[in-house]
Amino acid sequence: MKTKSHIDNRPEDPGRTVTANESSNSCSWFLEGQLTRLRGMHENDLPALVRWLDDHRVTRYLARGTYPASLSGAHGEHQSMQASSKDVELAVTDAESGACIGVTGLHELEWIARHAEFRILIGEPTAWGRGIGTEVCQLMCCYGFEVLNLNKIYLGASEANRGAVRSYEKSGFRAEGILRQEVYRNSTYYDVVRMSLLRHEYEDVLPSWTIADKIAELFPRG
Repeated sequence: MKTKSHIDNRPEDPGRTVTANESSNSCSWFLEGQLTRLRGMHENDLPALVRWLDDHRVTRYLARGTYPASLSGAHGEHQSMQASSKDVELAVTDAESGACIGVTGLHELEWIARHAEFRILIGEPTAWGRGIGTEVCQLMCCYGFEVLNLNKIYLGASEANRGAVRSYEKSGFRAEGILRQEVYRNSTYYDVVRMSLLRHEYEDVLPSWTIADKIAELFPRG
């Protein structure tokens, strides 16, 4: 996965779950909401990522998960993307426990057209249904517009994943079109809805977000 973070070179047991204290140790929070804190990816986050990518519940509507994940593959991707100027990837941690529960990022950054693709994976089932995905999406949109000076953030979501589509709509994203039978999973061809949020639409919807006050603290203007 793509990251701009420092690498912790300590050897890790691929089967061991990283504790909250280890995840929090020697790192600072890059973005902070009410439910989550986002920070750079660490090497010791990779075993959890491999476990999530092999969990069919997690990847049910995703293009990923078609092939077995491996720690060596995750490590190679992690390393190769650190030097990328077109990707920013962050670990999603639970604000209360500090445990890493997923990964998110802005990818395919285009610095002339000023747009990027939003991606998210919440891997821990105990974190589902709590509004975490919505908050992470909103934090990343704020980062994209307020810090990276983007004009557009876009994403793709399986049309069958109605919960995800509703979450994005709640954050102000609008459908641009349908990619017909774009993803094959679960013995089914799924349509993918392409959605986007423009900067002026972000400005309009921002006051309605539950983390609007938090965002004002993170990104003061003037």
